[in-house]
Amino acid sequence: MESIKMNETLYDLPAIESDCWSRIMDGVIQSSHPFHQSVFANGNTIGANMRMVVLRKASATEKTVSLYTDIRSSKWEELQKNQSISWLFYDHESRIQIRLSGKASLHQNDELANHSWDNVNLNSRKNYSSILIPSSEINDPKDILQQNLDTTTKDSEEGKENFGVVVTNILWMEWLWLNPGCHYKAKFIYSKNGEFTGSWLVP
Repeated sequence: MESIKMNETLYDLPAIESDCWSRIMDGVIQSSHPFHQSVFANGNTIGANMRMVVLRKASATEKTVSLYTDIRSSKWEELQKNQSISWLFYDHESRIQIRLSGKASLHQNDELANHSWDNVNLNSRKNYSSILIPSSEINDPKDILQQNLDTTTKDSEEGKENFGVVVTNILWMEWLWLNPGCHYKAKFIYSKNGEFTGSWLVP
């Protein structure tokens, strides 16, 4: 493992917790990082919805991770009813898995959402400018392609009304290192002020 020495004399939970957040933060700024895209899960009336999403923001200090979404999507509606969220990150090369759970706060047309929208490029803004609701049925996927081709910079601004930011306030984190010699696993429970208690788990 790159930044943490694991042996019989050094089991450093604070260093592992810090390393986890360092990797998550790298996933925000590096599009090629294995954590840039992750599995996002939330509850609905029939169980759980899981999706691959792009990690947009993270704060090691505030213990938050964020994604962007269309407020007309089912996930936005579901999160209004049930704020519980889970995330799954996995790095095949380092064999590190990180799981996060927490509560969602939804932002639309507020300071946080407006600032985030200002940093969304034109190509991505087209995703929020569609007159069709996400996951609604269509006759031909070419209809969406043509609509995207016809979208101008001015048109894309209309997408701001459909743009939302989902911030997850992390309450729990689990780290798993699939070391070939011996697997290691730990969990971290966060208090409201961001402090944590860590403990080792049986892998």
